[in-house]
Amino acid sequence: MTAWRDWAPLPLRVFLGGGLILHGGIKLFVPGGHANIAHLVGQLGVPFADFLGWVVGVVEFGGGLGILLGVFFRVATVVNALNVGGLLVLGFIAGGIPEPLPGGDPLPEFREALLILAGVLSLLLSGPGRLALDTKLGGHKKLLTSENR
Repeated sequence: MTAWRDWAPLPLRVFLGGGLILHGGIKLFVPGGHANIAHLVGQLGVPFADFLGWVVGVVEFGGGLGILLGVFFRVATVVNALNVGGLLVLGFIAGGIPEPLPGGDPLPEFREALLILAGVLSLLLSGPGRLALDTKLGGHKKLLTSENR
């Protein structure tokens, strides 16, 4: 079984990274996507909802690419853990996850958000595994050396 451990993060990277790219891309590139996320962020009581809607889109899209490709992996996992963790806290304070604009992309409900958070934290703890650009470029090895711990 130990030979397979390096491959264990790959399914999480593919599906979490792909999902984040998809939903971040909707927020950034699909007509009405930014208005929808700005509306949802505003409904959660966050100030500067228009600006933070762009931030959420970039975090999801860019972080999803980082997770999928295994590049800037630690940064990508941390910012996405903070993003979904923030959604959970704000949704709890607001009494629930708000509804999107008609035809808009919904935010994940609590169960889905908890699963996303668990997956992202698992990747943060395990590292990217095989087929990661950080590993190929030597970045991941530098992060794990004893002098940098």
